[in-house]
Amino acid sequence: MRPLLLRVKGPLEVELYVRRSDCRVMQVMGETHTVIEKVSPRTGFTDHLIKTDVTPELKKELRDKGVRVINLGDSRIWARAPSCSACRFFTGSDAMILNAWPLSKDEIVYRLLVPSMGYLKELLSELNKLNMKPRVMKSREATENDTGLTPRQLQALMLAYKKGFFNVERKSSLTDLAKVMGIKPSSAEELLRRALQKVVGEYLKSLEKDGS
Repeated sequence: MRPLLLRVKGPLEVELYVRRSDCRVMQVMGETHTVIEKVSPRTGFTDHLIKTDVTPELKKELRDKGVRVINLGDSRIWARAPSCSACRFFTGSDAMILNAWPLSKDEIVYRLLVPSMGYLKELLSELNKLNMKPRVMKSREATENDTGLTPRQLQALMLAYKKGFFNVERKSSLTDLAKVMGIKPSSAEELLRRALQKVVGEYLKSLEKDGS
């Protein structure tokens, strides 16, 4: 990992390798000639888009493991399974999962957006305690060119979303967010306001383009 990143206060984009052995989909697919095109972890379950030779035997084996399967045609299936230990860990963290791809039935790489270098260190420590053998494959600072937001605006928006600030029954306050970021509540409020203004503005512009 580049020493420069130790001084980064804003979010990082990271490709993180971990090991786990409880993915129901990969326990079936791991030894077959197949391509997992997309892995989308959600709360409690994970969706997999798989390109493979679709056979009745394969679908039955997956369903016997408690995996919901839909045949999409063109040698593709969609499979929804209870999340493995790694997917559960990340969906319960303050990291945002951008994508994931398995390397084998026991190995997977996650592309994550993490709030800060300090938080990444905490993630690695917790994953080591869980014996998942984490390894950072790539890392870089998230820039304004990626999202249209400054690193601190993106950090504020990420933390607010992950910590339930936008929930109907709010789970965190501006004071809580400010404490995590090491700033005053008024500064956190200003960062969030500017971030939301940009995000909403871009969304409305996209609607105008779609309607034209």
